[in-house]
Amino acid sequence: MTELAIIGSDIQEVLGSATALNILFGWPLWVGAIVTILDSFLFLFIHYFGVRKLEFFFLMLIAIMTITFMINMFKAEPDAGQMAFGTFVPTVPKGSIGAALGLVGAVIMPHNLYLHSSLVLTRSVGIDDLDKMKEAVIYNNIESSISLFISFVISTMVIATFAVY
Repeated sequence: MTELAIIGSDIQEVLGSATALNILFGWPLWVGAIVTILDSFLFLFIHYFGVRKLEFFFLMLIAIMTITFMINMFKAEPDAGQMAFGTFVPTVPKGSIGAALGLVGAVIMPHNLYLHSSLVLTRSVGIDDLDKMKEAVIYNNIESSISLFISFVISTMVIATFAVY
């Protein structure tokens, strides 16, 4: 069942990427879909050279994305008080239900599900040593928590920028 959910989310991401490339560059949707599919093959190609290289590649992509979203958010100058209020008291202003639905689609991150489960499986931990297993679980929890926090920050920047416009 989880695989079906990931496949459904991946289809949504391919369509979203194709739409973004259409908006940014005017490319037809089918060209954007092919580019998105090809970048998936690029990830598989990099993975062939080792998990660490793939992790570094993702780190660079996420760093670029975080920096550009941060610049965009600071240029938009959202109200910090409203951001803090909205963080603890979520509301959907009248007339913005379409935007809210779009944001839900934007923050679905199936790659977190796939990538982190894949990373856990690549770690060689002796299943005979209970202490090493506990240590591996602790470090994987820390890594997943940091990843989800960064995802939260990026999503917050996107939502704050979108709210200004």
